[in-house]
Amino acid sequence: MQKTLLIRFIAIFGLTLALLIPLEMIRAVVSERKGLQAQVERTIAASSSGAQRLAGPLLVVPYTEKELIISTDSKGIETKKWIDHQQQIIFVPTRLRYDGAANIEPKYKGIYKALTYRTSSKWQADFEVPQNLGSKTDPKQIIVGAAFLAIGVTDVRGLNGTPQIVWNNQPLKISNGTNTDGLGDGIRAEAPLVDTIQAKNYQAIIHLDVSGLGAIAFAPLALSTVVNLEANWPHPNFGGSFLPQTKTITDANFKATWDVSHLASRNISMVQKGLSDKNALETFDVTFAEPANIYQQAERAVKYGILFIVLTFAAFFLIETLKEIRIHPMQHALVGLALAIFFLLLVSLSEHIRFIYAYLVAGSVCVLLISYYLAHVLGGWLRGLAFGLKLTILYGVLYGLLQSEDSALVMGTLLLFVVLSMVMLLTRKLNWYQISSAKTATSAQIE
Repeated sequence: MQKTLLIRFIAIFGLTLALLIPLEMIRAVVSERKGLQAQVERTIAASSSGAQRLAGPLLVVPYTEKELIISTDSKGIETKKWIDHQQQIIFVPTRLRYDGAANIEPKYKGIYKALTYRTSSKWQADFEVPQNLGSKTDPKQIIVGAAFLAIGVTDVRGLNGTPQIVWNNQPLKISNGTNTDGLGDGIRAEAPLVDTIQAKNYQAIIHLDVSGLGAIAFAPLALSTVVNLEANWPHPNFGGSFLPQTKTITDANFKATWDVSHLASRNISMVQKGLSDKNALETFDVTFAEPANIYQQAERAVKYGILFIVLTFAAFFLIETLKEIRIHPMQHALVGLALAIFFLLLVSLSEHIRFIYAYLVAGSVCVLLISYYLAHVLGGWLRGLAFGLKLTILYGVLYGLLQSEDSALVMGTLLLFVVLSMVMLLTRKLNWYQISSAKTATSAQIE
């Protein structure tokens, strides 16, 4: 029984819908592997330390302010009583300079990995303590307690060795915890004040080595905060409330500098008011991430799978129409499955070798298989190789789409436009009304 054009369209459309099932199954596999990768990152963070946020240092000065309360009873007898008010005042650095270097190392769990880092840093913080702590109360009514420096560190398990803090050339003893609302976990060290009656300047030199996972963030808590950070990683992702003023990125490393004024941040007022939400602080950060995770690239590739199948079936339809070669629906299905299996090969190989090599291997074996098969289906090696060449070009375009995320939409749109233009050009003289069976094939001539 001869097939009509409508039946052929319905058959091809039905096969295309059916092939969505294996594509969705492959996409589910990619999502599962992506979830396992995220789980490995959480496991590594739970057993070592996660992403770090550094905040401070702050100079915290607790003090007791005495208030004289005078009361008179009904008999006119006057009574005087001193009331103690426990308070604290927080001083931020007038200038903070952070110089740090991060060493990025992948940490593996099976075939999955997470990017860990270890930083070595030097902090220089300058403090100005005003006369009488800036209070207008009589100095005789203020009893100053033990002042201390507080530095916020998100995960203290990431501290490498013992941090060193030198306060006006005097080494300080370090304790766990910040005892400061807004900083969360971290460390502190008692910082003796020479004199609180007169205004004094102090300087803290801090050496702090911190390990973490994936990203490091900074909360600027000085009138002027300058952060210089470099790392042996060529793919930094800068984020947060402030971007670096200068950055240099090479194939092996990067260097970046942030210069943040207190006028551009609400952090100082929030901390000095005693706000307890540590997550409310404004931060800037850098993420040490791969430019495109293999699972992200594979997931994006699978999204183009239906496009591969549609374009291939469209090419088959043109061959059937123009060359009068009949291709059985089963042959359509086998070629479609070969196109779908490419994406599964890509995912499985990329977990063991670099993505580009996995792409080359998976694409090559699929092109060779389809070319060999179509050489027999289409009745000649030349036709099979020609189809394989077109498929190779299509795989090349797909790789370009995966690597050019920012321009993927325009490239994909241009690809569809070119394909549609070619179809219209090849069929411009075709009389579609005459295509109803094998015996009424077109007599149009292709220029």
